[in-house]
Amino acid sequence: MVLQKEVKMDGYTKIINNIFDLQGKNGCWKMLSKSDKYYPTCLHYAPTFKATLWTLILLADIGLDNNDHRVKQPLEIIKDHFFDSDNLIYSLSENHFPIPCLNGNIIYLESYFSGLIGEETMKAIEFFSQYQRFDDGDYITEKNQYCANTSCYGKHSCYWGIVKLLKGLSFVPVKLRNRSINKLINSCIDFILLHSVCFRSHRRGTIMIKDIDNLTFPNMYKSDFLEILWLLKRENVQSERLKPALDLLRSKCLPGGRWILEKKIPNLVTSIGETNQPNDFITIRAKEVLEFYSEEGMKPW
Repeated sequence: MVLQKEVKMDGYTKIINNIFDLQGKNGCWKMLSKSDKYYPTCLHYAPTFKATLWTLILLADIGLDNNDHRVKQPLEIIKDHFFDSDNLIYSLSENHFPIPCLNGNIIYLESYFSGLIGEETMKAIEFFSQYQRFDDGDYITEKNQYCANTSCYGKHSCYWGIVKLLKGLSFVPVKLRNRSINKLINSCIDFILLHSVCFRSHRRGTIMIKDIDNLTFPNMYKSDFLEILWLLKRENVQSERLKPALDLLRSKCLPGGRWILEKKIPNLVTSIGETNQPNDFITIRAKEVLEFYSEEGMKPW
């Protein structure tokens, strides 16, 4: 995923330079002061989309060279900060415990920037392989102790948590995937296919979550339907359940073969693209998806 090969080099270089110009001496970005009410629990998590966690996701999403030495130290800092040694997962203390999207994002960053899975991250994967729920309007299995967190584990399991777990796991090299990883990947994919990527499972044809159908980049706390299609492509998923989302993607293509940025995410830099303008990052991702999912390649689910 070396996007810089296809994004105009001058623009790409400017984005990278802007991001690293804002990097602190300790390797982190937008640090909370000790007087902030969210310190220390949300250190590196807040401010949203500008702190170190989100900046590393931005760098990974735009295809920074995964060997870039400038991301090694901050990655280790956030892993150490968020890892809960009592529960063996990454957490924000009692806030939305256990929080699958945070764990998925850190799995993504560690896999992308190192190509490895550390001991702590593997323990987190084992946890979610055992406890992650996939409920669709009601509890399909007996409630466990984590269902008190209804934001992530209500009658309909949080879709973003499931998508972010899949995102992280999709970057784990195949040779490192064990039974727990494969089990969790398959469960995430099955849940996403149940919703045809971005539609309600009980009301076919109805968009399930506000803005999931709007093309967005980068994809941080939430995703858009294109990122989900792109992750399914990474996992070589073939299913007729993808057709509505693929048709939606085709319908958004401009006559010149490009796609626009429909929803902008505030981040450290403004040069990712302007709303309602053709966007290189989205266009590259859309073309990758549609080239993979040709009519000849589709198989019944």
